[in-house]
Amino acid sequence: MMIRAQVFEIVAPDATTRIARFLIEGHAGSGEYGRDVVCAAVSALAINFVNSVEALCGHELWHEARNGYLDVRVTEDEPTQWLAKSLRVGLVGMAKEHARYLRVQENTVTM
Repeated sequence: MMIRAQVFEIVAPDATTRIARFLIEGHAGSGEYGRDVVCAAVSALAINFVNSVEALCGHELWHEARNGYLDVRVTEDEPTQWLAKSLRVGLVGMAKEHARYLRVQENTVTM
């Protein structure tokens, strides 16, 4: 078992970048159900991102969430992008510490 988190980033012709989407799937399996700290931490980071955008940026993000699955489309505005970068930092940092349970794949598309 493993959580797979994908970060989709767009590189514009002027070399500026923006995060366009997060796709997080799976379960860590680092502990029994209800005691899986890796799964809980990834969930907390991801849910906090969506909630923070709504509370601090004043708009909702399109997202689809269900057990073991979160797909979030990220808007281009600067405050949302900063929060998205924070989520990426958190996920990448966790993946370094818990590589057996979490993998982060960064996908870059050049426009």
